[in-house]
This record gives sequence, C-alpha cells and structure tokens, in this order.
Amino acid sequence: MRPGTPPPPPGNVAIRQQSAPAGPASAGGNVNRTIGQTQQALQRNPNPPKVKKRSSQHLPQTARKVKVGLVLYTQLVIAGVTAATASLAYLRYFSGLGFLISTLTAAAVGAFVGALAGARRWSTWVTVGVAVLGYALVAIFAVYRGTLSHGIPTWTTLKSVGTGLVNGWNRMLSVSLPADPAGELEMTPALVTWTVAVVSTILILRTKSLLAPILPLVVAFVVAQPFTAARPVGGMVLVGVLLAEVLFLTLVRAGAVDPLARQVASKATLGRFLFGIPVVLVAVAAGLAGMRFVPLADGDSRFDLRNAVPQKLDVHDTISPLSTLKAQLKKPDGNLFKVKLSGDTAGVDRVRLAALDSYDGATWSSDDSFLLAGRTLPPDESLTNPRQVTLDVTMNGLGGQYLPEVGSPVSVTGIPRFGFSKDSGALATDEETLPSLTYQLVADVGRPAGLDKSVPYVSPATSADTQLPTDPPIPPEIKAKGDQLAGNVAEPYAKLQAIQKFTQSFPYNLETRPGHSYNALSRLFGANLSEQVGYAEQFAAAFVVLARSQGFPARVAVGYMLNNDHKDGDAYQVKTGDAHAWAEVNLKGYGWVTFEPTDPKRHTGQAPKKPDTETQADNTRPEQNSTASQPAEDPNLPALAGGKLTVLDWALFVLIGLGGLVVLTPIAVAGEKFRRRRLRRSGSRAARIVGAWQQATDRLLEHGVPVSAALTTAELTEQAQERIGSQGTGALAVLAPIVTSAMYSPAEPADTAVQEAWQLEAQLRRELRKVRSPFVTVRAWMDPRPLFARWVDERRRRRDMDRLTRG
Repeated sequence: MRPGTPPPPPGNVAIRQQSAPAGPASAGGNVNRTIGQTQQALQRNPNPPKVKKRSSQHLPQTARKVKVGLVLYTQLVIAGVTAATASLAYLRYFSGLGFLISTLTAAAVGAFVGALAGARRWSTWVTVGVAVLGYALVAIFAVYRGTLSHGIPTWTTLKSVGTGLVNGWNRMLSVSLPADPAGELEMTPALVTWTVAVVSTILILRTKSLLAPILPLVVAFVVAQPFTAARPVGGMVLVGVLLAEVLFLTLVRAGAVDPLARQVASKATLGRFLFGIPVVLVAVAAGLAGMRFVPLADGDSRFDLRNAVPQKLDVHDTISPLSTLKAQLKKPDGNLFKVKLSGDTAGVDRVRLAALDSYDGATWSSDDSFLLAGRTLPPDESLTNPRQVTLDVTMNGLGGQYLPEVGSPVSVTGIPRFGFSKDSGALATDEETLPSLTYQLVADVGRPAGLDKSVPYVSPATSADTQLPTDPPIPPEIKAKGDQLAGNVAEPYAKLQAIQKFTQSFPYNLETRPGHSYNALSRLFGANLSEQVGYAEQFAAAFVVLARSQGFPARVAVGYMLNNDHKDGDAYQVKTGDAHAWAEVNLKGYGWVTFEPTDPKRHTGQAPKKPDTETQADNTRPEQNSTASQPAEDPNLPALAGGKLTVLDWALFVLIGLGGLVVLTPIAVAGEKFRRRRLRRSGSRAARIVGAWQQATDRLLEHGVPVSAALTTAELTEQAQERIGSQGTGALAVLAPIVTSAMYSPAEPADTAVQEAWQLEAQLRRELRKVRSPFVTVRAWMDPRPLFARWVDERRRRRDMDRLTRG
C-alpha cells in the first residue's frame, strides 16, 4: 500500500491500487474508472451478501449420471416392446415362429444395453464396443443356438456367425418363401432389431427431442418391407399396434415437462397425459381408416427386392426335357427312381419332372427361376380346398437336376439343398448326389368335383401362359382348327375336352420325325394323312398351342407315368419307358389340371417316309439330327469365354487386385505396428524407455508432427505443442527428460522409470484421442508413415549433407 493511502474499511476486501496502464489515454481512463466504481461500491456496502454455492441441480445434465425413474422406465419399456413388434413383420416370411427367439432376445437385451449405456453416460467408443460384444453373445446363444454343443459354442458357431453377418441379407433374398427359421436367415432381422433397440433407448436417455427415439423404430419396420414383399403380413393389426406404440411413446415424452424427468411433475401434467390417451386412440383409428378406405397404394405391386437382386439356383440343363423323350422311350428298361404314394391318391397316375411354359415357335422350354427353398413351400393360390398326396421318392438312376413331384408341392424333407419355382411348382437341385437321393414330398392336388363347370384362372402371374409367339406367327391351319373345336361348345372345360379328343385321334408312332416346332405341328393338320401321326412330344405341344390360341393358360408337362406292371408292393419302380409328355391347364380353384393329348391305347399308324437324302446313321439318331428337337439358343445368355482374355477381363483382374490391396494394406500396417510395439517393449531397461519414446514419436507422426533424428527431445516436445497444443502433449513433456536421462546417464534406469515411461506413452495416446476427432484416431491406426519415417529422415539428411559438402 502506498504511503498516504487510507486503510480499507473493516470487513472490506482490500483492492490493490492500479497504476495507469500503458497505451491510449482513453483505455487507461476506462480501467481506472472501473476500479474506482468498484471501490466506491464496496465502501457503501461493508457487508456484501454471500454468494450461495451452486447446487447440483444447476450442473449440466451431461456431467452426471441419469437416474431412471417411472417416466423413463415407461419410455424404455415402450421402446423395447416396439422394437420387438417391428420384428413381427417377418411372420409370413418364415414358416414357423422359431425366429422370434432371436428377435425378441435381441429386442430385450438390446434395450437393456442401451439403457445401461445411456444411464451411465458411457462414451461413444465404449457404447459401440459393448453393443458389438452384446450382439455377438446374442448371435451365438440365440441366433445360432442350433450349433451349440451342450450350450457351449463350437467352431461351427463362430464360423456361422461370421458368415451370417456377411451373407445373411443376401441369403434372405435367395430362398423360397416361406423359409424355415435358420441362423443365417435370422441374422439380419435380429441385427436390425438389436440396433434399433440400443439406439432408441440411448436417445431416450440422452436427448429431449420428442421424435428422435421413434425414428429408429420406424426404420426397423421399413427395412423389413423389401425382404418380406413377396409374403407381407396382411391386414391392419400390425400397423395399428406399431402406430399406437410410437404415439404412446411420444405422448409419454410430451406429457412430462422434461422428457428426462424421473417422475411426472404435477397433476396438471398428469392430466395432460390422460387427456392425450384418447387423442392417440383417435389418431390410430383415423390412420387405419385412411389405410383401409383411402389407401395411397393397394400393395399389389409392392417393390420386391428379390426382383432387383435375383438369386437363382444354378440349374444349367441346356436341353429341353421334351427333346429327350424319344431317346428314353427307345431304351425302356433303365431304372430311374422308386416312388411310394400315400394320402388321397385317387386319379394320381403320373409324376411331373418339368413344366415347360415358354414357346418360341421351335422349342418348348421353361422360364423357371429356382430360389433356394426350405422345408415349407408357398401354396398355389389358384387351388381351393385341395387334397394332399405324399410321395416318398428314392433315386436309383435318374440324372439331371429336376426332381419328381406332383400337383403343387407344399413341403419337402430330406433334400439338403434344392430350389423351388413358385410359378411352375417345379423342384430342382444343384447337388451332385442326385442318383442316391431320398426325400419325401407333400403336395396339394385339386379335387375333381365340379371340374366340368370350371373356368380358366387368369392373373398377372399366369398371363404369359396364354401367349403364343408372333414371329413366327401361328400357322393358319392350326388357328382355324382351334377356332373350330372351341366354337362347337360353350363351356370352357368342354372346349378343352374337344381339343383333347381331337389330339387323341391321331395315330401313335414313335418312328415319327422328332420335333415340336410350328412346322412339325403343321404336318398333323395338313391334308397328307400319312403325316398325321406322332407321339407324346407332338401331341402335347399341339394341345397346348390349340388351347393357348383360345386364351387358356396352358403348358407342356414332362414326366413319367406310374405303370402298374412295375409296381413292387406299394411302390412304383419308374423306368425310362415310362417317360411321357402331357398338357396342363390352369383352372380356377383346381390349379394345373392334367389333360391327356395322346391316345391312351397307343393306336399305331404308318410313319411318313423319310427323305431319300437321309443316311442310315441319321435314322438311328433322329433326335440329334433334327434342329427342331434342340432348344433354341437364348440371345440373352452371355457367350462362352474363349481361350483369350479380353480387355474387360484384364480390367476386372486389375480391379480385383486393387480391391484386395485396399483391404489388405491397412491390415498389414496395423499388424506391423503391433509387431514393432512388442519389439520395443523388450531389451534392456534403457532400450525399453527409448522404445516408449519411439512409440510416442510414431503417434506424433500419425497426427502430422514432423519428426527428425536431428531434434532433441525438448525440441520435439516444443514442436509438438505448437502443432497440437499443450492439452494433447502434456505426457510428452514429462516423458522427454526421462528419455534423455536413460540415453545419456551412465547408470541403468530403474524399473519404475520404465513403467512410468510406458504409462506416459499410453497417456499421450489418450490425450491425442481427446483433442482429435474419432475419424482421425481411426485413420491413425492404419497410417503407414511411422513405418517409413526413419528411412525418409535418413535419406533427407544424407541429401542435405551431400549438398553441404559439395558447396
């Protein structure tokens, strides 16, 4: 205190006299005036009021843990239940309810993990780590529960979890629906349910936004729609329940003054909540009414992700099954398979191998798209009140990829891997063990009662079965005969019977030239009686062409007759001589109904004389020499690769190599860093301290700080503080003198110094993570600069030395 200055009043705070600051007079005057005003205020009030200590209620919400009360409990429970409800969108995708074990477990445990992370205010990285670990446990013990051995995970379990994460979504698009519940198919629904449950509960505890926790729950339901478009959960029940749950969650959050409050604040708030309940109910009812009576879309043309990402079974038969008919009939004694029928088998006298629904004027072929199927298969929508037939099939010689079946298959057991075509009802497999396969099939078969009054079943899915090619067009004589036969009767079934009677009138002769093109069929309708002969190939094709010319959905079926002469007990031994072709017409309520175009008594006729230019070798192999018997080449199929690689092939190889390099390089860098870290923690105590410093300098390089051997530890520390800041390099400043002492002190450092050095290195990593973004931290793990820094520095210093020595 300067001399002459009066002492401060008792109880007042002494304020040191300030000299006038340097600078402009106006600035100094302002400071002096402020100090003077403060002194006068203290003199006027010798007893200033004491400032109350800030209570904990004024601390920021993020600074303390969340205490969960009734309001938050209610929100968390609603979120978990809504996540579980969203998974019910897969009810019709699966054939059973076994998938609910995975999805409900994921919803419950996910909500618990999210609530724990939100309540304890875990960091983002800790939350993600716990969530990943938690879902791994759910995947092992719930999703892939079938691979456990006495409750203990096996190598198969771990391998299946990895495969399911990568290929689960793709597998869901490549199976026929409904699919059997299996780990690989349950992986994606469970993962989506887990994710939305964790995210929604965390948002409930960490945000005050009313709608933020609802968004993940809605996304879960939306994600399910592309996967289940082929078999969606119909009706309004599921949508109504989901709508009610999300609106109630919004109501609970809106009813409280603070959505993070532990309890409802007042009776007024409780009243607003109770008033909101009928509002929610009215909103749900209005939404469902709009969905029912004023729909934005009817759902019939729903986008199906399967159409955009087709996943087909590899069925690569290149020869039409109809073209192989004559070759089999020529060698009638070959065993193919045994079949035993049970159930309501009245009228079942044949089994189908393939259904040919596409005709180009030369060849009947199949447009089947085979999707991998499970035990349960989708029923035929055109069948009403069907009867069921069971087939037990044992292969003993049948080749190819098609599997024998009847009617509309609804269940198959015993085949490890097979595909099903929903359009035709055909079955196929890409397994190599077909000759020794045994399986059981359950099929729906239409009842014969009232068949004479039936009408064609025409829908968008079957409209293609009524079409004939226009180039080449149908021959006039065939079209005229179809009009004549159909014009004599009125009932649709009677028209089909008239066509059947007409085709059965043709004489049967296996020596007829093979083929079923328009040209071959025209011979049946010509004036030359000697050419009006054929066998099942021509008769079945002619029936279907005539039926389609009158607008009937018809197709050619190829398979085998069940011959009573080959019956052994209650099983039929099917031979090559039982091969046959017939016609099938889709009738409403009866499905694909069989019509027999071939004379059942096989009345023989004279085969037309073959051309004189035909050689004897041609006579023995008529089906190979007839172009009509061969399938037409599909112009959409890619050409077979030749012996030379094209530019596109090399480009693909380069892209694959670059992709592999992009994936493997970060892994190699991280592995080398791990190896160097372990190496630096070995050796003498001084070497280990220097190793800690080298690890620290590697971290600086990853964050853009240049490091050179010419710098001392103090200089490098100062340079790092300039680049990063003192908050990110505090541990480096403490580590520097320890390293200097270890390098230049004649005595060996103590063990505590080694331990402290590595602890400081770990603290430096934590400090850098705090001052840098998570993206920079992740990028630093795979940064290759520390691996080449010493070589680059030595090269630069050597180059600089050369320049100095050269002058």
